[in-house]
Amino acid sequence: MFRTHKFLTPLALALLASSGTQAQTAELPNAVALQQSQPDAQPASPEAPRTATINWDQARADARRQGVANNQALAAVQIAPEIPRPSNREAGEVANTRLPVLVPNMGVLSGEPAPTVLLFPHEDFYTLSISGDGLVIEVFGTRLAHAVAPDALTARQLRATGPDALRVSATEYGQVADFNRYGAAYSVTLECDNPQSDPRCTDDVLVRRLARSLVIAAGSPDEGG
Repeated sequence: MFRTHKFLTPLALALLASSGTQAQTAELPNAVALQQSQPDAQPASPEAPRTATINWDQARADARRQGVANNQALAAVQIAPEIPRPSNREAGEVANTRLPVLVPNMGVLSGEPAPTVLLFPHEDFYTLSISGDGLVIEVFGTRLAHAVAPDALTARQLRATGPDALRVSATEYGQVADFNRYGAAYSVTLECDNPQSDPRCTDDVLVRRLARSLVIAAGSPDEGG
């Protein structure tokens, strides 16, 4: 049986090799704090999140397909600039993240100067922040889930998988696309400085393109995964 404990694709090498040496800080969304598991000494409540099972076989298969497609189209040196390059020291901990870490293809974006990229990985979730040119892009992934869906419609939505199973909605500041893949939940959020006039946030074209450009850059199974 094929088994690996460090699931790092060639894309991850480009992502990790570029991590800066100066630590930077950023606040994670409030939802993240609420999703963290309670200490072992406290009994879990029905509302407490559980750790979802990740389909690593599917993730490995997709990573192999991405690698083949990329190698056929471009040399590695040409691919690297299209992968987000975090500048914060914390990004190096992504090897300990226990779900597939999806990142967008930077070729989807345009504009100068180059955006600032920060990656904040944790064992059960991660946040990737890309900011610049009046736009903030946040990619969030988590393997924490609530044990019971509140209704049948939500249960069907949570089971939705695949690259086109996007749930896109407008927000006060831009657009958000949510989806489930490999047993984990992901979101791509756009926020514009001028959300009412910036075409990147007035419609869902860019957020869909970013969501569909996501590739696996890193992630490691639990022991035995």
